[in-house]
Amino acid sequence: MRRLIWAPLLIVLILPSLTAAPACRAQVQNTRRVNVPYFSDDIAWSEASVFWFGQVDPLGAPGRNSADVRVAYTAEELSIFVNVEDYYLWYDRNETQTSDLTDYDAVAIYLDTAHDRVASPQPDDFVFMSALCLYGCNDGSRHRREGRGTGVNWDMTWTADWTDGTWASWIGSPAYNNNNNEFDYGWWSYIHIPWSKVGLSGPPPEGTVWGLGVILHDRDDLPPAGAVAPQTWPENMDPDRPNTWAEMHFGVATFAPPQAITQGTTVIRRGLGQSIVEDSWVGGGGTCSGGHEGDPDLDNYGADGNLFVENQELIADFPCFSKSLLRFYLDPIPEGKVIISATLSLHQWSNARWDLAQPSLIWLLTVDGDWEENTLTWNNTPLAQENLSTTWVDVITPANNPGRPGVRYDWDISQAVADAYAAGEPVNVALYTADTNPHSSKYLTSSETGEWNEVARPTLTVVWGQVGATVDKRAHPVTPNSGEAVTYTITMVGSGQPLNLTDSLPDGLSDPGPIQATEGNAAYNAAQRHVEWTGTPGPGQLVTITFPVTVQISDPIAIVNTATLTNDGLNTSTDTAVVIVGGLQVHLPTIMR
Repeated sequence: MRRLIWAPLLIVLILPSLTAAPACRAQVQNTRRVNVPYFSDDIAWSEASVFWFGQVDPLGAPGRNSADVRVAYTAEELSIFVNVEDYYLWYDRNETQTSDLTDYDAVAIYLDTAHDRVASPQPDDFVFMSALCLYGCNDGSRHRREGRGTGVNWDMTWTADWTDGTWASWIGSPAYNNNNNEFDYGWWSYIHIPWSKVGLSGPPPEGTVWGLGVILHDRDDLPPAGAVAPQTWPENMDPDRPNTWAEMHFGVATFAPPQAITQGTTVIRRGLGQSIVEDSWVGGGGTCSGGHEGDPDLDNYGADGNLFVENQELIADFPCFSKSLLRFYLDPIPEGKVIISATLSLHQWSNARWDLAQPSLIWLLTVDGDWEENTLTWNNTPLAQENLSTTWVDVITPANNPGRPGVRYDWDISQAVADAYAAGEPVNVALYTADTNPHSSKYLTSSETGEWNEVARPTLTVVWGQVGATVDKRAHPVTPNSGEAVTYTITMVGSGQPLNLTDSLPDGLSDPGPIQATEGNAAYNAAQRHVEWTGTPGPGQLVTITFPVTVQISDPIAIVNTATLTNDGLNTSTDTAVVIVGGLQVHLPTIMR
């Protein structure tokens, strides 16, 4: 009577996706992405993700607007805070439930919850619009709209009760509106979208990716004149084509370093003689001279010895907003390597109003490379590609001031450097913050500082190495009977270094038949019952070894066989194949949907 030995059974089920796709990095080139943090309690907007778009005209020239967009999520909702610098505010005093909000100042949020990137709005696509609402708008419901895709276009008669907590307001100087004053400062809207309004019972799983687009509508004079062309994020966004929208990833960005052997560290900083670094800041700096206090098309600070980072919740302080950009050329890193880690180090030497300032969470974001430090301005600052990492920067006071070079802070820039190095390009990043506190500006040191302060210059430290070798082992068939042949297939990925493979044949198997290898030298060591191989395949090169054996045991048993690959003694990779001799095969029914 045949006996059955119960062994662990691994069943892999491939089920239809019930949620949005997991967070693999975007495959569409140049797709912008915002990584959105989760808050278990009330949202701290100063710790939300942030991106920017648009431009602002000099004071007295109605037209373009600049916007910061903060994004966060909780167990209850997706929350978006849009802060708009707009000198001429207009809203419809006769607003009705059917009025077109795009005729006035409004912001529209577009969501592709399936992230299927199709060419027309689907039922999984939604739009939520919030318009500027001033005096006499009651609960503001007449200044909100929502729509859902039909598969062809938008159904703007679709309704969702998402009004709780969503509101818009403004600030002017003096406090008038609809162009009754010399200029306004701007307006803002807090948009709260409960998960139930997009068909969910709770937040998407961490790692989910949705499509996201933002449109800023504007009017700067009494209709029928005064309509201003909308501004969009991303810049090529078409509201009727979800495949032109950007990406929203639920959760923070993570960097998974490759399996590699560390070989060296390269330090890149201006003044070391082997590298070029460019940096500049835009905005108001330490004197709040940006926005309507300056010329956002012309003001450039590429020759300054400082860098500044500041943001606020109060849009009236827009002249103080500042962001800094940095570019590092990666030529000093040897060719043909992989990036294991990278760190950006900057020194803070002071800040605004130490008696009132608060610590700032400063984001590191990748940006497009089409900028130069001596021509960079607020209006030509490139958009962010992706927000990657953060660092808290504290307040320097008279009591804790260490003097020059200041206090060093580090940002993880590994993903940005790895991507740029793989593309053969310099790495381009920005530092910005979602800070909401006044007097939050942090003063950092740029590459233009004097030789006496060289250690404080922005510094990139890159750890690099060689891809480690890996091995994969398979057996076929996996349930042989006594006397049957089993073929082992071993696949290796080279590293450019000398490799050695040892595969010990356990009892119950015959000596191997002919050993075939696509690269290197393979042989059988009969005394030790080892299949052995040596070779030096190039980085990423595949090598395959195959050999047959015969099962020489009749009892039901699991035969475990492990291949061990060593990379010139520097690292080891192993993989195991298991065959079950004399077991029973069980065929499960297939359930078709």
